[in-house]
Amino acid sequence: MQTSSLPRRLTLSSLLVAPLALCLTAAGCGEPAEEEMSPPVAADQVDGNDAPLASLSALKADFPGDENIAFEGKADVVLPTKFDILSLQAPVRNQSRRGVCSIFSTMGLVESLYKKAGLATPDFSEQYLQWSVKVQVKAFTTSEGSSDNYNLQAVVKYGVPVESAWPYNPNPWTTAEDPACTGESQPTKCWTQGEPPAAAKTAPKYKLPASRWVSTSSIKNVIYEKKSGVVVGMDFFYQAWNHRASTLPVNATYFSKGYVLYPNSTDQTESRKKPAGHSVQLVGWDDTLEVQTVDKDGKPVVDSMGKPVKEKGFFLFKNSWGTDRFGNTHSKQPGYGWISYRYVSSFGSGNTADPPTRITP
Repeated sequence: MQTSSLPRRLTLSSLLVAPLALCLTAAGCGEPAEEEMSPPVAADQVDGNDAPLASLSALKADFPGDENIAFEGKADVVLPTKFDILSLQAPVRNQSRRGVCSIFSTMGLVESLYKKAGLATPDFSEQYLQWSVKVQVKAFTTSEGSSDNYNLQAVVKYGVPVESAWPYNPNPWTTAEDPACTGESQPTKCWTQGEPPAAAKTAPKYKLPASRWVSTSSIKNVIYEKKSGVVVGMDFFYQAWNHRASTLPVNATYFSKGYVLYPNSTDQTESRKKPAGHSVQLVGWDDTLEVQTVDKDGKPVVDSMGKPVKEKGFFLFKNSWGTDRFGNTHSKQPGYGWISYRYVSSFGSGNTADPPTRITP
């Protein structure tokens, strides 16, 4: 977790003057200045906010419902107001032009569990996992999508090789690669991009001992007590994510900072006209973080007294859209995001896994 300290040469006089300067520039002494927000714009005016999305039905396949998953954690544990396991994370990857977010969120979890177990630089093959879940597990064989639940089953049962055994191809297959790769319904080979090369088939496979569903009420406990991330597949709301496909105005500042707020009612209605999903790995939280909400026109919401209406409490998540656009000015690390507790509890389905017992296959 990043910290800051006072400059070594800070003088007593500067310490006395600093509060006065703050009082002059903020709304008032003790009142922090409001975060500067860019004006709402049409979605197509925000560069880089058009990452491919996933099938919602695939992401939530066989989800038993939050209410049917037992709470996981110690009843008497006192959770801190802020916490994260950023130090256990491998670098942010980029799914690029393929709708395979759950493959990346799952692999992010797998890599973090191996790093926790002692593997210094885990980097496993997303390309292989996409093939494994469709061919070995035989799930979602006629579509690009998948789910964290089935992806983790593939890792537990079959394992994955290192990235160099079958490097990720960021481009979808088209008729240029195979004449069958066109239209809505395509054969499995189009979604897996063929069979693994010999190097991937014979490479050592890294496995996990077990995986499980996690209730949204248990997420903090799993992260804090187990030091393990939780992968969450969820309904996608275009304005809330400031996505290019939004029919409503979006906010470039929030996109850059990685803020994802609870969707307003109009965003929910509009987004459900073209249902989609997204999967991320939750790796921390901040109970104190407050972000001003926006209305259907993308304008900041204020109450009857003119005070900002804010959403409070956010999970820290690792995304799979690279580091140079979404969350590129995130307060923790580029490529990460903050998503509201209410969004996750209302629209998310969680999974996690046990760490490996050893770091060699």
